[in-house]
Amino acid sequence: MVVNISTTPDKMEAYIKISNILPGEQVTLEKLMEEIRNAKIVHNIDIAALKHLCENPVENTPILFAKGDEPKNGEDGRIVFEVFQHKPSFTTSGNRVDFREFPVQKRIIVKKGQKIATVYPPTEGVPGRNVYGEPVPAKPGNEAKVVLGKNVALSEDGAHIIATSDGILKVDPEKGVVEVSEYLEIEGNVDYATGNIEFPGVVFVKGDVKPGFIVRARGDIEIQGVAEASTIISLEGSIKLTGAKGKDKGLIKAKKNVHVKYAESVTIECENLYFESNLLNCMVRVTNAVIGQGRSSAIIGGECIASTRIEADELGSDFGVKTYLEVGVNPYLREELKLVNTQIEIDRTSIQKLVNIVKQYKELKERGAKLTPDKEEQFSKAARTLINLREQLEKNLQRKQELEKKISEMRYHCEIVARKMLYPGVEVYIHDAKYLADRPLPKVVLRYEDGKVVAGGYSGT
Repeated sequence: MVVNISTTPDKMEAYIKISNILPGEQVTLEKLMEEIRNAKIVHNIDIAALKHLCENPVENTPILFAKGDEPKNGEDGRIVFEVFQHKPSFTTSGNRVDFREFPVQKRIIVKKGQKIATVYPPTEGVPGRNVYGEPVPAKPGNEAKVVLGKNVALSEDGAHIIATSDGILKVDPEKGVVEVSEYLEIEGNVDYATGNIEFPGVVFVKGDVKPGFIVRARGDIEIQGVAEASTIISLEGSIKLTGAKGKDKGLIKAKKNVHVKYAESVTIECENLYFESNLLNCMVRVTNAVIGQGRSSAIIGGECIASTRIEADELGSDFGVKTYLEVGVNPYLREELKLVNTQIEIDRTSIQKLVNIVKQYKELKERGAKLTPDKEEQFSKAARTLINLREQLEKNLQRKQELEKKISEMRYHCEIVARKMLYPGVEVYIHDAKYLADRPLPKVVLRYEDGKVVAGGYSGT
């Protein structure tokens, strides 16, 4: 009997073939194992297959009797975005859901230092073994393909992608780019399709902001359309928009400046307000100036309060529309002064009450009265509060003097200018002096002198 041992080229399978069995010759497991040992096949020998061959000898037919262990290749690296795994939550009021908040879930806003994703490295894999017992190396997994764009970085250990700035998360799956953008662009209107906008960077809206919706950003805001009875707030920047129609419900508020072509029945708060055509029935509070920059700019109706300057071609209208204009006081300083004065009165009243309590305590002590621990604690607490209130009152009185000085100094550095006409119906206040025009005043400048408002000529063009 001839025994032939062969293996596949990759050495992962071994075959045994018998031939030329002599009459009466037995095929034994011992004989086959001897040949297998001589061939140095040692791994995963299938004894059952060999026994079956011994019991049912088949000549010239290769029989598989050993098979190696295939290596397990390593898994590719991957990136898991934790920010996509949060469950959405919606603003509710009672049993009503505010649908204006729904689309916010489509925009993933991240904060500086926030972990955006975890980077899982590839695994090495598990080596296999061929029929000779030799190791078969596994292929390691591929690195996760990711390109770090702007405002993102790897953590020190390389395990996480971290935002280095506040902004909106952008992921390009085709290019594998991850970045955080400080610029948010809304292609159309801000409405139920987009939801309210809350963004830590710059916002650019190509359409209108529909009634009831909010656009709030830390940086600048530009709206190519109209803000309709909506709320637009820039916490640290400026706001630029085509127009505003507030219907007495709109609010435009900026840390810096507001630029608008026209505004109607809206509240505007900023440092400087620049407008091109009309401010109609608006409530304006600025810490510096209101300037009409167009050739036919007009302030008609409403209230306009500025620290240093109000200027437009026309103030009021030939219909005598009541228009209130005030300069010479920072509206926020004046509001603070009101609050400080109120607090001073409250503190003085509280101090007087506490003085009476402490006085009562001293009288009782002088008479030798024995007080319960609760009474002792009550009087002790009153004494401590009295000390704190007196310190607070002193600070508020000092702050009051500072505010009054600032407000007083402003009156001589402010003016109201009608480059073309100031109409009857315009009520002017500069510091504490009032002025009412009883006839149209062309090209006029109003200033504060000797405790009253005086009118002078405007020589500009």
